[in-house]
Amino acid sequence: MHRPFLFSGSGWCNPIAAQCLFPKNQLSLAMRVLLYLCFAILPTNFLLSQSSGSYQQALEKINAFQFEQALHLLADCYSIDANDLDCLLKIGYCHLQIGRYEDAKLFFNQSLKIDSSNATALSSLGMIYEREANYRKAMSYYLQLIGLDSLNSYYQKRAGYMAVRMDNSIVGIGFFLKAHELQTNDLETIDQLSELYIAMNELDFAEQMIEKGLVLAPNNIQLLRNKARVHTKRQEYEEVVSALEKTMAQGDTTEYYQLMAGVAYLQIDSVEQALFHLQRVLDRGEETEHVHHYLGRAYQAQGEIDTAQHHYEKAIQLGISSKMGLFHADLAKLFDEKNQLKSALEHYTLAYQYSQSPEHLFQLARASDIYYKDKKVALRYYEQYLQTSHGKYRSFTEGRVLELKEYLHLRGG
Repeated sequence: MHRPFLFSGSGWCNPIAAQCLFPKNQLSLAMRVLLYLCFAILPTNFLLSQSSGSYQQALEKINAFQFEQALHLLADCYSIDANDLDCLLKIGYCHLQIGRYEDAKLFFNQSLKIDSSNATALSSLGMIYEREANYRKAMSYYLQLIGLDSLNSYYQKRAGYMAVRMDNSIVGIGFFLKAHELQTNDLETIDQLSELYIAMNELDFAEQMIEKGLVLAPNNIQLLRNKARVHTKRQEYEEVVSALEKTMAQGDTTEYYQLMAGVAYLQIDSVEQALFHLQRVLDRGEETEHVHHYLGRAYQAQGEIDTAQHHYEKAIQLGISSKMGLFHADLAKLFDEKNQLKSALEHYTLAYQYSQSPEHLFQLARASDIYYKDKKVALRYYEQYLQTSHGKYRSFTEGRVLELKEYLHLRGG
């Protein structure tokens, strides 16, 4: 059988041949034992040396993102010692990066049999289950990590994500707040907290987090977007414009936020700016009910009534949201301005049917009062309006009801 050669200071020699040079009866017992031990451990030492070289090459491949090639090299260390923890973790990592999750799980779980508290294996398994959308299983690993080190902000943050993805935002906020307490300059955590607070309509808390983040990174696009969302909810449109102008100056042209900018400009009577942004969204193929609706309002504000009508009608044609009542109401007002009361009545009726809004009911009553000779129609709508708690037109309506009743009485109606 072939044996590896042993390197000596005087050159290469074959150990079998060396033994032949010295017949057994001429060797001392001590020499024979020494030769035996040397030859017995030689293959293992040689393989370990070879494995070490392969492992270092594998690390180089991993650093170069050549994970498949790294796995071939790591096979050497695994074949020699299947319980080498570093080797197991690196093999698991390569499988994870390639996307072979089941193989990665095998090696990370094997790692945990050797070291049950190994953070790399636990966090990697958490990541795999997170990618597989098995959030409950992922959470179990992140909680184990928190048990090992509760002061690690990364573990707290991952647990926060899992809680949110399991529809438990309150618990998620708790984990994110702990992560923020441990690492106050983590912008990712700050952003997540602001997102959660906005979703819960806790705008003051959201604003506090956003301002903390903007002190650290004044041009952070995501934080500026969240700032715009907060001020949109508060109807503070100057602030919305200010925040979004900073994101757009950095090249942010995301449709949702450009639409938000267009609406904000419209609210502060910057009609040209509103039209510019809304038209840009439309030109990029975002032909939605909302884009057409606000384009209708912008063109109406500019006095281009026919173009406004076109966009309102497109909004209604595309409409699937709860804002259909508003779309019909805006088109009704446009027809009202054009003195096309029949069409206005048609759309006020539809607006009220969609929304049951007292505002739309009053406008339906008012338009009916003007259009119909039979005042019973308008009276019915006015009385229906008075049954609501809406107070904006109550004084006018009460007076008009008395007038109509008197008019109908005099006519014998």
